[in-house]
Amino acid sequence: MSVTPARRPVIENPKSDIVLVGTVPADGREQLEVARAVVAHWESSPWPAELLSLTAYTSSDGGPVLTYAQWSSEKALQRSLGERGGISDHTLAGAGAPASVAYRLYRSVHGGGVTDPAPVAESFPVAFFGAENEQAAREWIDGLLAAEERTEGEDRDYPGGISANMHISVDGTSILSFSEWVSEAEAVAHIEAVWEPVLKELGGTGTLYRHFRSLFPEA
Repeated sequence: MSVTPARRPVIENPKSDIVLVGTVPADGREQLEVARAVVAHWESSPWPAELLSLTAYTSSDGGPVLTYAQWSSEKALQRSLGERGGISDHTLAGAGAPASVAYRLYRSVHGGGVTDPAPVAESFPVAFFGAENEQAAREWIDGLLAAEERTEGEDRDYPGGISANMHISVDGTSILSFSEWVSEAEAVAHIEAVWEPVLKELGGTGTLYRHFRSLFPEA
């Protein structure tokens, strides 16, 4: 695989059918040490042909490392998990690590003020919400985005906002909001104005992440 410090995965990659998202607790270790261990594991392991990208993100509060892995198909992902006995970040974190969760991208919206081509994202607000099932998750996301359009307009011309990508877990019980921002300062301003009230009202959990490393298949 190749490691490119500036490159980021394309969230709306048409070749990606499913993503595996997990967190690796620091458990008293330095966060960068954990992130390096995750990347090093994949650099030294056989790269599955169906794995399109794997990215490690460090949290701004020094807590867990987030991994976001794009796969070409659910079948390929399940086959790899069966062969490996679990995803690598789960193994690295130890027996107490939370399980990684498989998601599919449901909807993406883009900031109206973003240039073409879009700038490189440097900050990634991530939030998780529970859901009863897939239909309920779809309705929740549609309602949230519709309410935002009524208050902010369809263009969503947030300073520094590149995209918001809404995912639903394969089992329908979890919603993942994965956003891309030009800078951390602009992301924090948006979180304080928009997302903190949503998290407080709906009981979700949110963390701000920074890009650490992305791995891609060799060209």
